[in-house]
Amino acid sequence: MPTLTAFVVHDDVTRRNLYRYQFTPKHHGADATAAQWLPSMSLEEEFAIFDAADEHELFDEDGRLYGVQPDGDDGLGPIGTRNEQVAEFPVASAGEAWHGYPLYPLNEGPGNRRGEKHRPEPVVFHKMFQAGLITSRQRKRLMKGDYA
Repeated sequence: MPTLTAFVVHDDVTRRNLYRYQFTPKHHGADATAAQWLPSMSLEEEFAIFDAADEHELFDEDGRLYGVQPDGDDGLGPIGTRNEQVAEFPVASAGEAWHGYPLYPLNEGPGNRRGEKHRPEPVVFHKMFQAGLITSRQRKRLMKGDYA
């Protein structure tokens, strides 16, 4: 995925709630201080993570959605340039498209993005487990702040 210089709204909407999704330059190379999606990840893969988060209702009490990318071998693939495995999708304003970024876990890198402050609520990991997206072991590891 090349660096984006403009916002790009995906042509499709999510299957469950018909949410629109936009890809933002900030998280695609335009701002080196922001969380970055892997350059090798396609926009379709990024949207698929968002669509699955919506499909399985992987939201916290504030309505933020969270997603992962199972690797097909009972593991989770990295989705961010700092090996993040969980993406956060903040609630969009009414009438606006959602966006997201790699968030967690982050044991190395900027101190303002590490630790419990950015850890999704335990209910999110429970929902991921119930949906079959992560194993019980992965749920426990993520809840401790470890990589799955």
